[in-house]
Amino acid sequence: MTIERLKAIPLVPVLRKIPYDKSHDIVQALLDGGIEAVEITMETERAEAIIRESVESYGDRALVGAGTVLDVADCRRAIEAGAQFIVAPVLEEAVVRYAADQGIPVIPGVFTPSEMLRAVNLGAAMIKLFPASVLGPSFIKDVKGPLSHIPIMCTGGITLDTAKAYLDAGANAVGAGSALLRKDLIEAGDWTGLTEEAKCWLAAIRD
Repeated sequence: MTIERLKAIPLVPVLRKIPYDKSHDIVQALLDGGIEAVEITMETERAEAIIRESVESYGDRALVGAGTVLDVADCRRAIEAGAQFIVAPVLEEAVVRYAADQGIPVIPGVFTPSEMLRAVNLGAAMIKLFPASVLGPSFIKDVKGPLSHIPIMCTGGITLDTAKAYLDAGANAVGAGSALLRKDLIEAGDWTGLTEEAKCWLAAIRD
């Protein structure tokens, strides 16, 4: 099952507004670095094409999801493009219900224990704590007491130095954006450098 695979994947790069003409190389470089899932945000230019092409090229090696899904229309387009999981920055009930009805794991953004429980009761497969850096790893440890059955992905302000602390506190995964997908490497087309960056992140969280 997709969600069981997601629970076992500690690091999900968030590909936000990446250039379409470099998208194949970016995904390839990340996978070469050991990454097993990527999230392409829906406000990215030609997001659906990137999702579709990534699934076609790498669907047997990694999970390809859609992020920043704000409404049902976005969710429908993402799923039609082949997205294997849906991520949102907020708890939009219609999106959660729609994705769940389609049998696609959905990970809505929440900020409080009440929202966490509400999301799961609506059909969320996992919750996205966002922005995680505002709350910190101690929040994860505390909330895992009464809500230990809820899988958590932490996104927002995650860095190479802090990622492992969230996992150690009980999070199932962390989502990383610009701190991992370094603009200088992408602009230079330094795919070997991006691969090495991915390896560094994985080494840090598995240390």
